[in-house]
Amino acid sequence: MESVKNSRKLVMFSCCFLLINIYVLVGAQDGAHKYVWQTKLLNDLLANYHKGVPPSLNGSPGPAVTVDLRFSLVNFDFIDEANEVATVYGWFYQAWNDPRLMWDPASYNGTDVMKINANDVWLPDIEMFNTGTVVQNLDSDVMVYSTGMVHRVPSVQITFICRMDFKFFPYDNQVCQLKFGSWHYHADVIILTQSIDDIDLSSHERSRNFELTNTSAKRNVMKYECCPEKYIDITYTLHLKRVSSAYSVKLVLPAALTGFLILATFLLPPASYEKITLCGLIFIALLLQLIYLHDIVPASGDTILGDYFAFALFIDFFATIIAAVSYNVHVRSSPKMQQHSSIMMKEMEGDDRDLRMKMPQNQSKIGFLRYLDFVCFVIFGIVFIVGMAIILGRRG
Repeated sequence: MESVKNSRKLVMFSCCFLLINIYVLVGAQDGAHKYVWQTKLLNDLLANYHKGVPPSLNGSPGPAVTVDLRFSLVNFDFIDEANEVATVYGWFYQAWNDPRLMWDPASYNGTDVMKINANDVWLPDIEMFNTGTVVQNLDSDVMVYSTGMVHRVPSVQITFICRMDFKFFPYDNQVCQLKFGSWHYHADVIILTQSIDDIDLSSHERSRNFELTNTSAKRNVMKYECCPEKYIDITYTLHLKRVSSAYSVKLVLPAALTGFLILATFLLPPASYEKITLCGLIFIALLLQLIYLHDIVPASGDTILGDYFAFALFIDFFATIIAAVSYNVHVRSSPKMQQHSSIMMKEMEGDDRDLRMKMPQNQSKIGFLRYLDFVCFVIFGIVFIVGMAIILGRRG
């Protein structure tokens, strides 16, 4: 009885194993069968296909190809601000209809979509028109449907020139434009459309240096002097605001503190030689800050902060000259003052007319220098406050 049970178990196990093998073989044959049909479909589609010719029926010129263009932004940043070079990472969604790639799914075992290498089919020559642009397409496949619809979503890395306005640096706002269109074909061959009126930001990653405040997309139909035909382009605009917290600590705060030190030099006694030393140290500090600003901003960039540094250097230079003259007057007048003081002590009734003439003259010089220091303190203080108010007001 026990042997009968074991025999039944063995038979059941053998049947299960056989069914599994049959299922695997059938699935493999079905997969191979689908692969054979896709291979046949690909060969039939590309047999008389010319990828250099825009889509047309039966090889004859057809209507203009409508290409739907959408842009999804992933990341944006300036890689070289001194040369105004920016880079963009994202995806381009392109869709168009190519009647030469239509087929009947029933004739190919129900196959209704095929992935084809982009180098084997016609592609719209969409290029970026910005100066100095380098576009790298990082995907080379297209999805083709039985209706003839072709979808392509390449990931792109775009390096281009974006003209910047550094006037209110580091609290500046920048506007960059990316202009795309067909490089060779006019509107009678390729019609660019946009199914979305803006940039797709669903995958956007915030930049470390700039915050994206606004975006827009505009379709333009242009007629150039060179050609009678019209050309279509789509221009994407990025509005950016600099993340200025780091520059506030490294540049703006030192500039403000250095400005206060310049004001302090006008409060020191005119005859103090320490005033000359302080003015020299401030001059060096301003030069170092100006060099740091020059490394960030291009030579053609005009900034309020740069004008502030230039004005501060001039005021500090002026303060140094005044300090040197004041100290020189003090040193030259001191021996005479001591000599006349001794004469006063010894000859109370002598002719001290020269003494009374020279002492007021020396005191009047020192008084004039003090008055000059006060005037410079007031003028530079007003300019300093107004300048910082403009810069900080721009920040808000």
